[in-house]
Amino acid sequence: MNQSKTLSEQEAAIMAVIARETDRFVCRDSEGWTSCWVQDERARLVSVSPSFGTTILEGWEAVKHYMQDVFESGSTCEIVDFQRRNADIIIGGDIAFVIFDGHSTHVDQKCEKTFETRVLERKAGEWSILHASIILRGHQRQDANRIAVDAMGNVLFAADSALMALKAHSSLTISNGRLRAKRPAWDKILQAGLKCAAAQHGFCQHYQFSVKQGKGFHLPIVFGETDDGGIALCTLVVRDGATFVETQNDEEFDDRLTIAKAVFGLSDGQLSLARHVVSGDSLIAAAASLGVSINTARTHLSSIYGKTGVNSQTALVRTLSSVG
Repeated sequence: MNQSKTLSEQEAAIMAVIARETDRFVCRDSEGWTSCWVQDERARLVSVSPSFGTTILEGWEAVKHYMQDVFESGSTCEIVDFQRRNADIIIGGDIAFVIFDGHSTHVDQKCEKTFETRVLERKAGEWSILHASIILRGHQRQDANRIAVDAMGNVLFAADSALMALKAHSSLTISNGRLRAKRPAWDKILQAGLKCAAAQHGFCQHYQFSVKQGKGFHLPIVFGETDDGGIALCTLVVRDGATFVETQNDEEFDDRLTIAKAVFGLSDGQLSLARHVVSGDSLIAAAASLGVSINTARTHLSSIYGKTGVNSQTALVRTLSSVG
């Protein structure tokens, strides 16, 4: 059943139950939510998230106790709008199978996308939910600062905040709907990185990569030195069959710097300077942010070079990004 298709009486009744369950959940109406479900040992509720893993509740007693705690603790989602798109319904006798894409907007204006499945059973002419699975598509909240592209760099999605960050970025731009680097030499590096990332777009390919590497695909790209003495870089992450381009310093870089401090024996002052360098700041900008003189910053940088065995900021960023 697509949105443009006119629903049959049974299809409309099925979607009404699904809509009511969501509405009662948002309103924290435990009794109303419960009334939408088949209440026996066959009930299943499955939630999947890249961040929080998988929760599987088997049997109505497990579902009921879990949801009672959710309602009583106020842990329901603060959704102000929920839309179901690309829905399909298959009815076989007294069983209905429904899939749809969920698009929710929350009170903080953040959006989340889900892939959802419902199995419903009809008894005495009334439909009730027997099974529900909710798969959260990626890290939508983190993606506010990321740009999603396909294998060729064509932009699939970019939040307004990500586009704003891109305007101030020293190395990247969007040209004819495609992500490009501002210098030809840098663009070659970017396209090579995107090609490498695209090779992991398939689920099985990315799974095998993560098994071999011990983590998902995460590629820091260091383009080189900018005109003001900073370092131009970005990070490529693969998820949901697409490449996400991080234009700002991310949490994993911070984790790598913490490891680098121990590996190379960096002092707190040296680590602070390294963090600014990795963020793309020039030495002058880093010194100003840290409240130290440019000579102190140069001394710290020279010491970092000696400990890491490099002799340029570009090489330093590459070394620090490879730790861990």
